[in-house]
Amino acid sequence: MYYALGAGARLYRVTSPSTTWPTPLLGQGAYFTHGGRYNRAGQATVYCSEDPLVVITEAAFYQSLVWQLRISAQRFSAMTYPLVSDHILWCFVLDPPPPLIDLEHRQAQHTFQFPPHLVHNPSLNPRRGVQILGQPASRDYAGTQELADEIRAYLPPPGANQVRPEGVKAPSVRMRKKYSFQPFQLALFVMDPSIHLAFADRATLLNQWQLRLEFEEAAPRKAVSNTTVAIDWTAPRFQLGPIGQPALPAYSARPRATQHTVAPQWHLIDIRYA
Repeated sequence: MYYALGAGARLYRVTSPSTTWPTPLLGQGAYFTHGGRYNRAGQATVYCSEDPLVVITEAAFYQSLVWQLRISAQRFSAMTYPLVSDHILWCFVLDPPPPLIDLEHRQAQHTFQFPPHLVHNPSLNPRRGVQILGQPASRDYAGTQELADEIRAYLPPPGANQVRPEGVKAPSVRMRKKYSFQPFQLALFVMDPSIHLAFADRATLLNQWQLRLEFEEAAPRKAVSNTTVAIDWTAPRFQLGPIGQPALPAYSARPRATQHTVAPQWHLIDIRYA
């Protein structure tokens, strides 16, 4: 039920453009808010992936929620166009690699007693504030957060020849399954230094790219403006920079994966919302 990262496995993570190294390894992204899929507020967790397209797609999904909220509130707060946002894409290696529980493994599902569809459920964080009449009911990450709590506290039985897990390998519900391949993300638990060596102390930064995301009009494809009727939320595009940076390598385990070149080239991604 363990997933072993290969020696020298490249890991990717997306952060805000103001982030500096090694902050991406401190796990503070959802620490001060209402938590994430595999962490509650106050539980530091590093969300990353071996597949750069997974973290870009996940970041684009959450950016879409930001734009949708701003659109909803634009009568009270001026909206800006086009729908472009800037981020940083990081690439790093952890040595030693953390032991992870594979949540798609049958033994993990038996040990921690959860149905396989739990980790494929595309739920969202609960809405903050008072529920307003007419709004759809909130959805939350309670099930996966509780599962992560159990795994954080898991101690292998004596003689089991296992080590204490430092995170989970989980399916990415925002990137679609293609060619029988299930994209996945990693949630690395930042725990007490007495339990494990901090990720920031065992990481090597390999590269970083400027990452630009843009949501466009559905048809024809062009920048969103205040006259736009339909926005294509499912297929944003991204651009890497600066010019002169190496291309983003393809994740070899994903069928038909290709590398992604830097600016001025744009690349499309496909977001799964439900």
